[in-house]
Amino acid sequence: MKERLKNKLRSKLKYSSNPVFRCVWALFHGAKSVLRVVLIPSVRSQWAMETFNKDRVQQTTQRTWANRYPEIFAACRDFFAKQNKKNIRILSYGCCTGEEVVTLREYFPDAVIVGAELNRDSLRICRKRKCDSNIHFIYSKPENIRKYGPYDAVFCMAVLERLPMEVIRKHITDLKDMYPFEKYNAHLHEIDTYVKDGGLLIAHNTHYDIMDTDLASGYSALGSHGFTGMIFDRDSKLKKDNEFQQSIFIKKTSC
Repeated sequence: MKERLKNKLRSKLKYSSNPVFRCVWALFHGAKSVLRVVLIPSVRSQWAMETFNKDRVQQTTQRTWANRYPEIFAACRDFFAKQNKKNIRILSYGCCTGEEVVTLREYFPDAVIVGAELNRDSLRICRKRKCDSNIHFIYSKPENIRKYGPYDAVFCMAVLERLPMEVIRKHITDLKDMYPFEKYNAHLHEIDTYVKDGGLLIAHNTHYDIMDTDLASGYSALGSHGFTGMIFDRDSKLKKDNEFQQSIFIKKTSC
C-alpha cells in the first residue's frame, strides 16, 4: 500500500501537466542523484569514469562472477597446452572486481595475469584480494597495460559492448548514439597491439564482429566457441537477431 502511494505520487509529479509539479520532481530527482554520487563509492566511481574517461568507457555494468565462461577458458587452456606453453602472459581487459582474474589462475597456474580496470571502485576491490605475486591489478590505460605486455592471451569478456540488457529489452536496432562501431573499432585496434603474434584475442559477448573490422585478415577463429546475440554492422545497425558470433581468435604471425 505504502509503495503504491509512493509510485502514485512520483507519477503525479513527474508526468503532471503542472510545470511547478514537474519542477519539484526534477529538483528532487536531481538532488537524489547528487546524493548517490556523493555518498555511494560505486556510484561515484562510475560517474567519474563516465565523466572523465568518456572516450575509454565501454561496458559500465559491474555484474560478474567466478568461472563465468568455463568453455572459453578451457579452450584457451587447451590451445596453449598443445603448444606446451606454460609461462604465458595474460591480460584480463576490463576485469571488473577481479573474479575473472582469480578464475584464470585456476586454468593457468603458471601464467602472469594482469587485470586492467577503468572503474576505480572495482579496482579497489580487486586490490584487496589475496593473490600471488604473478597477479597484478592495474588502472586501465595503455601505458600501464604495455608495461606487462605483450600478451599471449587477451580476454575481453562482456566488455566491448554497452548496456546489453537494455539493448535486448528495448530491441534497439541502431547503436550510433549509444556505442557506435567507430568506438569499438578504435578500441579493438588498441587491444590488437597488446596481443603477441600467434597469441589469442578473446572477445566474448560483443555488439560487433571482429571479422567486420579491418583487422579481420590478421586473425582466424579458433574452433566454434562463441555466443548467440544481437550483432550490429559497420554502420551500427542491427544485422540479425540471434546470430552466432565467434569469440576466440588467433593472431596470425607477421611476415
